[in-house]
Amino acid sequence: MTLSASIGLARHSPESTGLYVKIAHNNDVETKFRVVLREIADKTGISRMAVSLALRNKSGVSEATRKKVLKIAKELGYEPDPEVARLLSHIRVKKPVNMNACLALLTSGATSQDWKLYLTERKYVEGAHARAKEYGYHIEEFWMNEPGMTLSRLGNIIWSRGIEGVIIAPLQSKLSEKAPRSIRLDFNLFSAVEISETVEWPDLDRAVHDQYTSMFKALDELSDLNYKTIGLVLEEALDLRVNGKWTAAYLRYRNQWGAKRLPPPLILNSPRQPAFDRWFDRYRPNAIISVDRFGLHLLIERGLDIPGEVGYASLDVDGDANEYPDVSGIDQNSEIVGAAAVDMLVAAIHRGHRGIPVYPLRSEVEGSWRPGKSTVRKRNAVS
Repeated sequence: MTLSASIGLARHSPESTGLYVKIAHNNDVETKFRVVLREIADKTGISRMAVSLALRNKSGVSEATRKKVLKIAKELGYEPDPEVARLLSHIRVKKPVNMNACLALLTSGATSQDWKLYLTERKYVEGAHARAKEYGYHIEEFWMNEPGMTLSRLGNIIWSRGIEGVIIAPLQSKLSEKAPRSIRLDFNLFSAVEISETVEWPDLDRAVHDQYTSMFKALDELSDLNYKTIGLVLEEALDLRVNGKWTAAYLRYRNQWGAKRLPPPLILNSPRQPAFDRWFDRYRPNAIISVDRFGLHLLIERGLDIPGEVGYASLDVDGDANEYPDVSGIDQNSEIVGAAAVDMLVAAIHRGHRGIPVYPLRSEVEGSWRPGKSTVRKRNAVS
């Protein structure tokens, strides 16, 4: 059996010339032609530049022209060449970019600096800045809660500045089932992505940490350290920030491992010590999973020694870093989440995708287990 291929230019009709691919399999030769932009331009009477813009769904051509080009392209059997697209994308990234090319980062909170209080969110922004620089962009911050500023006016300011892309940082307000979690901005003006899952409307493309898988990792790591009874303690607002994925993953494992090893999760709307003490006395866990110092404070207030009497694992080691720098738990790789948000946004800008997507995309970044001093290997093996 022999297989060979060649490519070149040829005329496959009296009116047109295109790229061809010859594939020879044994003695049979099949020639496939690839339609080029020039053929579509000649057929429609439209310039090649306009054809290119229409095929890439870019601005600069009317809707009637776009429809005409797409109709003729379909009739001719046009298919985009992925190798050419990759080359052009590489050229666009490598060529000098106007230093005024800007992406907007929309922040919230009581002050414009609230997000800087949290290491996780600082890492989101650091990762976004670094990746934006690779594409030739810089990021400018816009505080959505600035006094006297409406979201309508903010959207117009961003649009008038020629900013094509917007990144929405995690909302800073404490979340509840009743609190509004929407951003009433005219998203038809630009491409947009969200970091995290704190916004319910609109449902945008978003880059997030894979909270569900991280709970599995934390449980598996604690089990490998021979902890026999592992409890989950969360503030309700924190679980809402991840759409309940932590509790969902915990309850799934609870079905597999049994209620003896994984007691019912304790979800509180505030750090109520009596409720925690009652739960702890009833189930006697020898390891606790929590996040953002919530469970850590309850353990310390009870007077328990960590890790001597009880192990502690954080679902976000950066969130507990201020009070327990060497805590065991999940590194959410937040810089990579921020970088992934910029990747999605730049891709949307290049495709000309603006507005609220019909089918939102998600980019999930897995976390990594980081061993620390809040857990130890227990001598008693898991039964």
